[in-house]
Amino acid sequence: MKIFIVFMALLIVNISIFTYKADYSRYTYLQRALDNIAFETAEIAMFADEEEARRHAEELLNYTIRGLKNVKVKNPVCIVSYGDEEEIAAVLISIDVESLFRFPRLPVTTITAERRF
Repeated sequence: MKIFIVFMALLIVNISIFTYKADYSRYTYLQRALDNIAFETAEIAMFADEEEARRHAEELLNYTIRGLKNVKVKNPVCIVSYGDEEEIAAVLISIDVESLFRFPRLPVTTITAERRF
């Protein structure tokens, strides 16, 4: 009976570790995708106007969101701003997510990326 209890405990721990690893890889994918979108948008904002950069960022965000499975994304926000000397373009992209981590103790609800170019 002791062997069975130890086996079940190890099984539960392993399942928890694999679940966390899968959820964390999904989180890092989203973080990298938002960072890439912010970088590309900041680059475009340096050479184009603010509206074109925002439209490009929204297109990339929608494309990225459509490719996600089992993640509910709401309120994608893209803010493009310029520095005082018009030489710096800053882009802030934020999305609210539901059900990213399956563990209740990891309440990640917002993913944000910011880039300056």
